[in-house]
Amino acid sequence: MLSEKVKERLAETLVDRIEELNTTILEEIGKSIKKVGKLSTTQAYAILQELRYGSSYRRIMTKLKQVTNLNEKQIYEIFEEVAKQDQNFAKQFYKFKRIKFIPYEENEILKRQVNALAKITANTYVNMIQSSAFMTIENGKQVFTPLSKIYQHVVDNAVLSLSQGRESYDTIMRKTMRQLANNGIRTVDYASNTHRRLDSAVRMNLLDGMRNLSNELQKSLGNEFGADGVEITVHSYPAPDHADIQGRQFSNEEYEKLQNHDIAVDYQGQKYDGADKRKISEYNCYHTIFSIVLGVSKPIYSNKELKQIQKENKDGFNFEGKHYTLYEGTQLQRQIETKVRTLKDRQIAAVSMGDLDEVGNCQRKITQLTHKYQELCNKSGLLPKNIRMQVSGYRRRKVA
Repeated sequence: MLSEKVKERLAETLVDRIEELNTTILEEIGKSIKKVGKLSTTQAYAILQELRYGSSYRRIMTKLKQVTNLNEKQIYEIFEEVAKQDQNFAKQFYKFKRIKFIPYEENEILKRQVNALAKITANTYVNMIQSSAFMTIENGKQVFTPLSKIYQHVVDNAVLSLSQGRESYDTIMRKTMRQLANNGIRTVDYASNTHRRLDSAVRMNLLDGMRNLSNELQKSLGNEFGADGVEITVHSYPAPDHADIQGRQFSNEEYEKLQNHDIAVDYQGQKYDGADKRKISEYNCYHTIFSIVLGVSKPIYSNKELKQIQKENKDGFNFEGKHYTLYEGTQLQRQIETKVRTLKDRQIAAVSMGDLDEVGNCQRKITQLTHKYQELCNKSGLLPKNIRMQVSGYRRRKVA
């Protein structure tokens, strides 16, 4: 089976394209705002139509289409690779049971199942893109503007600020661009008014989709070779709701009860209650299952090893006067990574506008947070994920 590290690397390819789209929009808007700021109100109105539908607007729409198509296509390719790896892992059980093993390339039923599961994730992704928007705060209210209209929205406001003169043009536009960069492209559920950054949503959607694919394939393959149970995978920094069940083996019936949050399940005299806990592999849970034959399949991790993992996680580390479990340390890593990406977006927008004060302010904060991140990794022993702080188009700037 593919490791979680490999799955994350595959997901980052899609996320990188979302970041490139975000960068393209911020740069194009910033350049136009800079151009409008040098004009009189009359001149600005004269070129507004060209800005709304000219080459900058077309570049944004072309980039949006490219990213959507490339990512949708790659979801199917990634799911096929996950399926092949999972099937190869299960091959040992077919051999043990002396059941014929049909390779993926010849297994039409398996291919159709994989394609159907990939389609669910791909459709969710496309819906995210179609409902994506930038968020600004106007008159104290959240305003969501679709990507296809954000360029026109911001440029219109730029011209309006020129004509009204209530605040300086530079002040209003700095505020607007900071909001766009801070919030990033967001996927919006307009019915519930819930929203989150598109890059984070795409990453979680794909990773959850890959884990769901692995689990469904394990069930299907298990049915073929006669599996009567599952084993839950293990990782070093489990969240509290799954720390007690990782590495354990359950019968198929017990596992379904856990997933459905029905009742507590007895395992070797110990109760595991699924109430108020995430399902395995959902909502950013890193665990997956693999089908086994109870009494034949020896657990990969012994009880002693599982207890040691839990102990090391709880022992954790101290950082800036506070104690963290290793799991809490990974959450702190994610928070810093997100802040650094946001600041890099702001710096890119400021560079495109020629706002040198904002460039310097962002660069100083980026440097401070990067040093904090390195110190966190050194003290905790957690592996850095520098790829999650990378932003397309960012260049480090010298500041006084």
